[in-house]
Amino acid sequence: MVQTQIKCPQCGQPIVAEVEQILDTSVDPQAKAKILSGAFNVAQCPHCNFQGPLSTPFVYHDPTKELLLTYFPPELALPRDEQEKAIGSMINQVMENLPQEQRKGYLLNPQPVLTIKGLQERILEEDGVTKEMIEEQEQRVRLIQEMMDMDETALEARAKEEDENIDEQFFAILAQLAQATAGGGDEGGTRKLIDLQNKLLPLTTYGQKVQAQSQEIEAVVKELQELGENLTREKLLELVLDAKDNEVRLETLVGVARQGMDYQFFQQLSEKIDATEGDEKTDLGMLREKLLDMTRQIDEALQARLQVAKRNLDTLLDQPNIPEVVTQNLPAIDDYFLQVLNQELEMAQQAGDQEKLGKLQQVVETLNQASGGAELQLLDDLLKAEDEAAQDKLLEERKDEISDKFLETLTGLMVQMQNGDDQELSDKVRAIYRKALKLSMQTGMAG
Repeated sequence: MVQTQIKCPQCGQPIVAEVEQILDTSVDPQAKAKILSGAFNVAQCPHCNFQGPLSTPFVYHDPTKELLLTYFPPELALPRDEQEKAIGSMINQVMENLPQEQRKGYLLNPQPVLTIKGLQERILEEDGVTKEMIEEQEQRVRLIQEMMDMDETALEARAKEEDENIDEQFFAILAQLAQATAGGGDEGGTRKLIDLQNKLLPLTTYGQKVQAQSQEIEAVVKELQELGENLTREKLLELVLDAKDNEVRLETLVGVARQGMDYQFFQQLSEKIDATEGDEKTDLGMLREKLLDMTRQIDEALQARLQVAKRNLDTLLDQPNIPEVVTQNLPAIDDYFLQVLNQELEMAQQAGDQEKLGKLQQVVETLNQASGGAELQLLDDLLKAEDEAAQDKLLEERKDEISDKFLETLTGLMVQMQNGDDQELSDKVRAIYRKALKLSMQTGMAG
């Protein structure tokens, strides 16, 4: 990504814009998401508030699909030989980023596209997404944009009218838009999208279903928290048997208490099955198979996420400017990446691999600088508090550290965790945010 000075297309004043001409998924895991959301090569003018796409050529590369696409804006009206020269230079950079063994024939046959929409469709086509599916998604995006500016009465009427279309995919798109907007630094737009989601949950059939599931999940998590150290395998088995006819509760138990469902747990379940007869024996046998399948899926998903994180970290360490690439890919940094990073640090230390250790330290230092080490340390201390009383006491003692930056850090985390797997952690962060915001307001009024 390069910062360059251009003239605002609307008012003509000079502005600084960030331009990306190589969007390569092997270097930037967010490259595909940027193109599909349109969150790249966008000009924002501080003089006239214009916001719109920049007319700049670029290439898109996805080595996993052996896909190399090129785009040259027709409005630039450059001669063909100059277009080919510009695009050729970008393709050479793509090839230089690849190891020798990954430089394949498709790189010599780039596919030109005439429009950004055509490029998006070509990318989605590789994922098995048809034009009809794209049109449906565009309709949902337009619906979201219309709903963002509606008052309560109009929104309620429109939600009732569009109930069938406000489904799982609709809420997934809404969450993706919120994340992309937050990544672009538009806090106002992010708040509007999150507010729209919260309003639509009780107004729609699917939203009500999600709320009911969330309440069920919260009940299970609370029950496990109350048991604390008293949660034995026997008690866990008892909870599972009580939840065998409630799919949401059962899935939550497996997700939250996966570590407790080990060999001894299944041995106890097998003993219980052996002690029963008839339909009960059959039902418990089916439950055992369901539990084994659920735990297997969780383990496979975890392993897959860790493998992706490992590949991303390896790719990052091969880059000449590690801090710059880390900064560009902050939205892709998650708990799995940090877990792999810590493992690689430990292994490099044990092996005495100073070269790799130095590169890994660059990653760590850049992440600390970008995320605000002090803010995250305060959050970590608050999360580790024994109970609410201890948390409140800590907040009061360290109220001088509750800055705008701390509140912004919490806001960013809440957006990232909106549709994450760890609902318990998300709820804790949200509760801390409410307390910190209240304390900040009280301090401001007192001052």
